[in-house]
Amino acid sequence: MSSCRKKHCYGCSNCTLNSCYCTGPSILSAFGSLRKESGQVIDVDGTKVDYDFVGPSANVTLNIVNDTITINESGVYEISMSLTLGINPTDLARGFLFVNDVPLNFSAVSLTVTSSTLALATVSKTIQLDLLANDVIDVRIHKVGDAVIVGSSSLTINRIG
Repeated sequence: MSSCRKKHCYGCSNCTLNSCYCTGPSILSAFGSLRKESGQVIDVDGTKVDYDFVGPSANVTLNIVNDTITINESGVYEISMSLTLGINPTDLARGFLFVNDVPLNFSAVSLTVTSSTLALATVSKTIQLDLLANDVIDVRIHKVGDAVIVGSSSLTINRIG
């Protein structure tokens, strides 16, 4: 028996009540990413970003056919999206995260042009969100004006709690 008496024990599977080496409760890793390297012209409002490649993953399902990430383990997740958008003068483009086909308005990233030249910029955002197993995440483009060009882009998710 250890001579050390731990003041706080989490009662997890990492240690016993008398262990001095308890690291606290563990969180099952869950992460994954989708990325786009080719161009995509979006001329229909609400179109999903069409990802080309899957990154490494654990405990999420990456689907480049449906351009979605499905959560396999409930928890708190950090979700990052990065979009390279090209639009014409006086147009507007916004990217939104969707969970189960519902837009998260607070997740919006925007690009607007008020000059007479074409705009090309990378916009990004990171949020933290409580997600349940079987929740489905995707990114869609809202446009006002002509078509939006989507270039190099990514969607990344990491379980943090």
